[in-house]
Amino acid sequence: MSDETDRHADEIRTRGYTVVHGVLDAAGIAAARAALDEVFAREAAIADDRRWKTAMYRVAYMLPQKHALFRDAPLNPRVLPLMRRVLGDDCVINSLNGLTMVPHGDIQRLHKDSLSIPGHVLYINALHTLDDFTVANGCTRLIPCSQDRPLRPDKPGMMNTGENWIDQFESEAIPVEAPAGSLIAYNGGVWHAGSRNTTDQQRRALHLFYSRPWVKPQWDFNRSLSPEVVAAMTPEQRAIFGVGRRQQWYDWREDRVRHD
Repeated sequence: MSDETDRHADEIRTRGYTVVHGVLDAAGIAAARAALDEVFAREAAIADDRRWKTAMYRVAYMLPQKHALFRDAPLNPRVLPLMRRVLGDDCVINSLNGLTMVPHGDIQRLHKDSLSIPGHVLYINALHTLDDFTVANGCTRLIPCSQDRPLRPDKPGMMNTGENWIDQFESEAIPVEAPAGSLIAYNGGVWHAGSRNTTDQQRRALHLFYSRPWVKPQWDFNRSLSPEVVAAMTPEQRAIFGVGRRQQWYDWREDRVRHD
């Protein structure tokens, strides 16, 4: 394991996030943009009704089902060793979506993607920037080290008044700027959000949500991928998406444990 990988892994464990430049080259960026734009265009007629397009963002879910390029994305040799260094060699993809902040749209409120256990990393959101991330176009903002800190409202009863108590922590959030092709990897328990895109252009990203294999997944890939897609996947792709992974179960009819 390289010193660089160790450094980035340590930053994820301690401050909650790290930035790695150049995980996608120019050709990789162009291919990912084209694939994501193709999915967005295909879903344009249903995006509003299904709330895949809001005043803040446009999102496309379950990308590995929708385009072959995204079945290889989690195996990127510039990314996967880092994920394994933190989450273990048997880590899997928990979800994979694409998102762009809407030009001149609204700001997203701080939130976190998962529960967290202080001192442990269960999930990592490996965000791939497909456009330059800047303050102007709504780059991700986050609160460093917040994965190990239980944020609470500072006024009694504040959570019951309708006031959004998390807004009081906005002054602690920092913008994370990075050029296209970068990785912004953060603990799923870090408080973060997309910021307001004040430009006329998209701010596209891929969200590859890696996790330890035994935690609750956001998506069940075994049920979400079509038989045709599964049949076309390589063994490495099936492993990283947890396809075919089954828990042992008790067969009460024959009084035995099964693993199939």
